[in-house]
Amino acid sequence: MADNNKYSEDEQALKDFLLDIDCLDPLADWTSKFNLFDILKITRTEIRHSNMLSWLLNPNENHGLSDSVIRGFIQYVVTSFSEDVDVFDTLLMDCHDFMIQREWRHIDILAVSAEEKFVLCFENKIDSGEHDNQLRRYRYSIDETYPDYKKMYIFLSPDGSESSEPEYWCSMGYQDVLDIVENARRKVKLLPDAELLIDNYVETIRRDIVGDERLAQICADIYAKHQKALDLIFENKPDRASDVAEIFRQWATEMTEKGELVVVLDKCAKTYTRFKTKGMSELIPDAEEAQSGWKTKNHYFYELYNNGGNEFFIQLVFSSKNIPDSLKDMCERINVYYPSRQQKANWQWRTPFTTKRSKIEEEVSKEKIYEQLNKKLNVIKAFEQKLKGQLEQGN
Repeated sequence: MADNNKYSEDEQALKDFLLDIDCLDPLADWTSKFNLFDILKITRTEIRHSNMLSWLLNPNENHGLSDSVIRGFIQYVVTSFSEDVDVFDTLLMDCHDFMIQREWRHIDILAVSAEEKFVLCFENKIDSGEHDNQLRRYRYSIDETYPDYKKMYIFLSPDGSESSEPEYWCSMGYQDVLDIVENARRKVKLLPDAELLIDNYVETIRRDIVGDERLAQICADIYAKHQKALDLIFENKPDRASDVAEIFRQWATEMTEKGELVVVLDKCAKTYTRFKTKGMSELIPDAEEAQSGWKTKNHYFYELYNNGGNEFFIQLVFSSKNIPDSLKDMCERINVYYPSRQQKANWQWRTPFTTKRSKIEEEVSKEKIYEQLNKKLNVIKAFEQKLKGQLEQGN
């Protein structure tokens, strides 16, 4: 009865929203405009923003802005961060021989002037953070390759967040990028194609990266009025994560048909694809009643974790809720060899095993994801084989 009431409330919320569909009319100023970045679905794709910035930074490209953009970035660092005593030499240098490189030794953007002996390095973060001391490694790499060059390091993020090396990396926000590009844009008459692309990019930054205050207020008003309906729509909307989740379910279903594992589709969602294996079920068989944390008879699952459609890994998870003593004893034995972070006596969930993370390329490839998943399945088989040997020796 409770579920029926929930469905009734959801349906009523959607109905109320549809009857008030005119509330969306104020969004027409944004939704009715052509924008190439919307069509290509790359408004928050970090690699595409880096490609666009590389094009704008190159003084010899066909955008028509000459060296205004790269000079704008240099001026920003000089005026807001650098303590360079040769400030005038830096500001007056000739920028037209800068070479722009993408992903040089994994650095997002590197601008190098051999004539001026100057290096400008960019690390661009939109929806991700730093990892593995990357800024320090990049800086060491540049120091080694360009020992006699003057160097500037820019850490670019939507809100200008401080980097892990604030003494070396100048923090910039996308509002600063917007100011630089718009300032360069105002100084020249552009060709129609370049004008369209640059204006679309400026609009994308303002709307999706920096934030448009008027748009934000309109959306907030609509959301306050129809929160339940919009939450339902958002939760079930097709997106990259949904596409990847569907590939995961297809793979798990095919592996089930081959007898490699047992997928439990009614316990799968966008974020988790859950399955069991013959090897682990021999160690932790089903209980008599469905009382685990997942409301299943099994007190373990392998969870294929979908991180926004961008990366994935597989983890083994134990649930102790209503677990029979014999099964809990086995969990404790496994914990001896593969200790989980959760070591409390009254633990609810434990994760004794996790595979390495795998990145998903920008262009989602079912074949490559299948290849990565098959490798992870082999890792699971090796883990289970080793675990059984350890448990037998422990007896």
